[in-house]
Amino acid sequence: MQFLTYELAQEIVERTMKIINHNINVMNDEGIIIGSGDDGRVNQLHDGALFVLNQGKSFEIDKSTASSMTGTKPGINLPIHFNNQIVGVIGITGEPEQIRNYAQLVKMAAELVLEQSLLLERVQWKQRLQSEIVNRLISEKELSEEWINERAQFLGVDLDQPRIAIVLEQPDNTELKIQELIRSVQFELEKNDLIGVTFNNEIVILKAVAIKSDENESASLVNRLLKASGGKIQIGIGSMAESKKEIITSYQQAKRAIFVGSKLQPNQSQYDYKDYYLEIMLEKLSQDNQERKMFSFYQKMIVEGKKGELVQTFKAYIKENGELNKVAESLFIHRNTLRYRLEKITELTGKDPRNIMDLIELYIAMLINDMKT
Repeated sequence: MQFLTYELAQEIVERTMKIINHNINVMNDEGIIIGSGDDGRVNQLHDGALFVLNQGKSFEIDKSTASSMTGTKPGINLPIHFNNQIVGVIGITGEPEQIRNYAQLVKMAAELVLEQSLLLERVQWKQRLQSEIVNRLISEKELSEEWINERAQFLGVDLDQPRIAIVLEQPDNTELKIQELIRSVQFELEKNDLIGVTFNNEIVILKAVAIKSDENESASLVNRLLKASGGKIQIGIGSMAESKKEIITSYQQAKRAIFVGSKLQPNQSQYDYKDYYLEIMLEKLSQDNQERKMFSFYQKMIVEGKKGELVQTFKAYIKENGELNKVAESLFIHRNTLRYRLEKITELTGKDPRNIMDLIELYIAMLINDMKT
């Protein structure tokens, strides 16, 4: 496997030349210069590097020795080690006596850059693999058990464990912002959790939970995610999926929870499907024109209610469970004014909020109206 590429070699050159004021060359495992502070030397064969590769040790070259070697100038050449093998050579141009003291420092810097680069590559590979698995599990296409299980084994993830889908959405879903958010939240995840990015740039977490979990695990995770992200996201939470085939349902529930919850309570950051079950069912009605007409009486309260006071009064009535004193206090009005407004609602809509069946119809009409806007 070739560890050193032209891009990585040039990165090593640029970083190490900040340490010392001398030219740096990086040679691959064939002795070819693939990175240099002197562009003219790239792709040249370096005899000094060949010596290091053959002997497995550093090689100092003075002026007289350099004159008899191909592509070589005075300096010190040192092996670059990775995983206990020599993967290339780094050369420092200059008189050996002048650069010997920090030759090892340059070698260590080169090896550190190489390790960091390969570690990042592995992290990115793992992230891509997780995204592939997540997207397959939430796709409506038929699930290939063999394909999904094979990739899960690479990650050491048990896909048979129950999971809860958690969807993260943010206003700015550019690639840069998505990666920033992933870096912020991934440290809050456990080994068996999965995180992926969908084709719509949503972040989806498939949180592994115990079968008898009271779902406190996911609630705790959501709080940590909000904190890690700085609270600038919306989070939807689905119900528990006890099998791989149920994960798509949990994902769709999380999506609907955000869609509906953000309309009804836009100032919140997290929306749990179980808290919006009724509203999500009713939201489907709001998409049907014929069904919406059945609740058109609510529009009269909106249109004819002075400055929206009837709608405001009705919502306060719902919030305070119909307790007139509390409703009046919350609206800073007299009880007689409250009674007048309730009677006005009845006059306009034909529905009396003080009657339980009429109240239910008014409440459903309110939800349908709020969700379609």
